[in-house]
Amino acid sequence: MLALVIGVIAGIASTVQASINTEARRFFRSPFITAGLNFMVAWLCLAAFIIINEHGLSIPVSEIAENPPWIWLGGVCAIIIVTLNIVCVPKLGAAGNVMILNFGQIVTGLVIDHFALFGADEAKMSFTRFAGAVMVFAGLVLVTREKKEKGSEDSMKLPMLYAVLAFIDGVACSTQIAVNGTLRTVVQSVSKATIVSMSVAFISTSIVITALVLMKGTKGFFDRTGENRPAFRLWMATGGLFALTVVSGNAAVAPILGTGLSTITNLIGMMASGLAIDAVGFLGIEKKPVTLVKIAGMLLMLTGTAVISFL
Repeated sequence: MLALVIGVIAGIASTVQASINTEARRFFRSPFITAGLNFMVAWLCLAAFIIINEHGLSIPVSEIAENPPWIWLGGVCAIIIVTLNIVCVPKLGAAGNVMILNFGQIVTGLVIDHFALFGADEAKMSFTRFAGAVMVFAGLVLVTREKKEKGSEDSMKLPMLYAVLAFIDGVACSTQIAVNGTLRTVVQSVSKATIVSMSVAFISTSIVITALVLMKGTKGFFDRTGENRPAFRLWMATGGLFALTVVSGNAAVAPILGTGLSTITNLIGMMASGLAIDAVGFLGIEKKPVTLVKIAGMLLMLTGTAVISFL
């Protein structure tokens, strides 16, 4: 039960991080700089924690290197997740992005469990698990469903390229959960597994930024937008703290829950916090009412999770 709660908290942190990063991207005018700031803040905070707690910062790199190369993929997935979230939300809208992303998560999580990929424990697909996943996705559709206004375009008519990118984002989310869960088992430490993932993410982001500047220059690297640039606020740098919560939380629970169930608990946290953020208009986001249909969707998602977990 504690692992289920942590999985939900990681999902909540993911939604809050996306909201903060969307606003931070308006200031930095680059999804990669925003992502790099996330990873740098997360790395510094975690390094300080490890040094204070263990009186040193030793990472068993040689032990990690004895494993398959995919053991390093958690950090690569992190940059994909953060960057694609920032890129896709303006094009797909919050509802469309969340629905496609989490569909990718559900499918990938169950596939990883079925084939025991990335060191995950095997959990063969059964009719019960499939039915539970369908219930979760049906609930997801209800939660993200927006009432069409008369004369408005079909809300499900989404740009195909960005829809594919959002699905890839979901694939990266589940892959990161599985890889970092195995990494945590290898290093026998959630904090060390997380700092390895954040190190790879920061290095990868730095390489991408350097390559783009060399190829396009700073003018081609930054967003070309006519909107007013907001003033910098300290909270814009807190996305890394929520990234830390997401990665470390998932690394802790994946070996216990399995990738499929960890993914779905994340999804529930994301949906619940998304409804709350919409209801209060967090960080200037457009307020949207919490309807009975959305509540029914949440209940359906919870039921589907219970089916997968306990039947």
